[in-house]
Parts: sequence; C-alpha cells; structure tokens
Amino acid sequence: MRDLKSSSTINLRIFYSYACRDTYLLFRLLREVQEQGQAVNIVWSPFAIQMDGDPDYWIRPWEQARSELRGFIAASAARQQGKKAFLAFHAALEVAVHEQLLELGDERTLLDTASLAGLDMDFFASAFRDPELARSVYESHQQAAQQYGIFGTPTIVFSNNQAIHLELVEDIPARRSLSLFRDIVDLGNVHPYLSKLERVTALGA
Repeated sequence: MRDLKSSSTINLRIFYSYACRDTYLLFRLLREVQEQGQAVNIVWSPFAIQMDGDPDYWIRPWEQARSELRGFIAASAARQQGKKAFLAFHAALEVAVHEQLLELGDERTLLDTASLAGLDMDFFASAFRDPELARSVYESHQQAAQQYGIFGTPTIVFSNNQAIHLELVEDIPARRSLSLFRDIVDLGNVHPYLSKLERVTALGA
C-alpha cells in the first residue's frame, strides 16, 4: 500500500538523544528526505540513554551533569525562543557532535552552536545552564517509558501512536533515502503488525 505523496506532510514524534549515533543517522536521513521534497513535521522529544543506573542523573548541578543532559538542557533553553530556534539549534548540535566530532557537554560547543543557529545569545547565555530545565526533559523521558514503553533512541512515534525503535546503517545512498523513509512510515503507520524486525547476517557472508 503506497498512498504517500511528496505534497503530503508526514507527522512524527521522535524520541532522541544527542549522545546517540543512531539518532544522528535518522536525523541525516530526514534531512535528505526533506531536501528531496517530502514535507515532514517532527516533534523532537528527549530520552536519556546514559543514565547507567545513576539515581542523581536528573538533579546534578550543571558542573557535574552528564554531557547528554547538558545537551538536553541547552536544547530546552533554545526551545524557549520558539520552534524555529529550537530546530535550528537541534540541527546544528547534531552536526557539531556527529560530523565535527565536538564534545557534546562542552560549554563552548553549546554556545557556538547557539550562535550558529542564530539564537538570541544574551537570552540563551542566561538560560542554558539552568538545571531547572531538566524537568521538561525528565517529563519527556518518563512519558516515553510509561506511555510507549520506549527503551532506546531513536524511537519514532507515528500518528496512530505506534512506535518503532530504529537503527540505520552509516551509508545510505541519497537516491534511496526517500523510498526507505516511505517504507519506514508504511511499517509504522500503515502496517503496524510487526513487533520486531531485525536483520541477521549469515555466518561467513
């Protein structure tokens, strides 16, 4: 069944982590898909993957916070300037961490990313270290786990509330990006019958 057209906007909610390479690979696929003309409306929602049983993960002061949480807090500060500002910051931070290989939790990385994204730097600088912003991140994480049973990133939630945890290979040909994306949407939104699909490589292959 193929009823998706480039003119139709596809709505997705994606639970993500800046510390997750697979999240970046999905971000890169979606960037390519949008460049090819497919309209996608994405709500990016944080989900922590580096808690490692740390009971104080959410309440550590900025100086002791894990780099993943620092990235989330900075993104929450960017979100205070509106959706467009957040999306610009989000894209710039994915590139900074996974293409330029900059340290996620470094303040210079976060400040330079905000500047590159065109944020109001006075406003951002006064907010991006505020540990209170971790509350919204925590609420997103809890909703992911309790409502959808999410265990890792990236996880895509479709308009029918079906969710898929996705892992992609590093090198996806640009000419296959759009068809791959539409297949993913079919699996999640049109054919929500699979509970798990995992590729197995034959021994000796």
